[in-house]
Amino acid sequence: MEPHDVAAGSAEGAESSDPLFGALWSPIGAATVKAARLRPGAHVLDACCGSGASAIPAAEQVGPHGVVDAVDLAESSLVRGRAKAAFHGRSNVRFVHGDVLERPAPPGGYDAVVCALGICEFPDAAAGTERLLGLVRPGGRLAVAIWAQGALEPLPEVLRRAVAPERSRPADVPPPADPLQPLATPGPFREWLTARSLSFVDVRHVPLAVPGDPDLLWSLVPGIGFGGLLDGLPAAAVERVRRRFAEGLRAEGRDTVDFSVLVGTGTLRRVAPPRRPRGARPLPTAGRPVVPLPQTG
Repeated sequence: MEPHDVAAGSAEGAESSDPLFGALWSPIGAATVKAARLRPGAHVLDACCGSGASAIPAAEQVGPHGVVDAVDLAESSLVRGRAKAAFHGRSNVRFVHGDVLERPAPPGGYDAVVCALGICEFPDAAAGTERLLGLVRPGGRLAVAIWAQGALEPLPEVLRRAVAPERSRPADVPPPADPLQPLATPGPFREWLTARSLSFVDVRHVPLAVPGDPDLLWSLVPGIGFGGLLDGLPAAAVERVRRRFAEGLRAEGRDTVDFSVLVGTGTLRRVAPPRRPRGARPLPTAGRPVVPLPQTG
């Protein structure tokens, strides 16, 4: 079998095990990368890269002389990402296992950092974003995506009701909380990014609707912060939750579910040396010996 055929088979397998890639993750990743306006030849970090939804379009945008370091903690996602990159012929993307918040900056810093929905999963979104900015060179770019207001509804409440019969106390089933909900509209998100030492901040609303197929949407439960509601439940109980979840979605009567995002971008402010006023004379040291400072101690 030719190498291209091997890659094609691997990529098809990756897609079949990741049914939401084309419907959800790929459009969000592509929108984040488009907003980042990556330059050819740039060195880019894709933080919390998953299986390549933003890493692969970033590799295409920076071209053959650019490099994308795609970092994630989920090795299974990285395996799928490598297969997709090989299928698309993107040899300039490197899928790396690790915690992006502990990653050292390359010499001079990255030209850009892209993070599509990753800061939603940080223990502290502000501190995590500051850590990402520490990896960017002065004048470099940051592009991050978060859920927009109203996104994911009614999934959290439908899931909570589906789990409740399996728990002994209602307090054991708190509604899933989005810590970035206060930033879910363009104004607050823009202010939040500006407070992170970014200039030329821009926030765009990217609308996205996904078919309301219960089986498709159930595959989201472990991946967007809902999985904790199932912790400790035996397999039979999880299956009962899945059935109630499907029934609850059908009762909502929705053909689609809103998965819109906000994509925020900005440029890290440069630290420039002070400028001499126009017309000012240079200091009068030219042509004169420099007297060494006296040594003390």
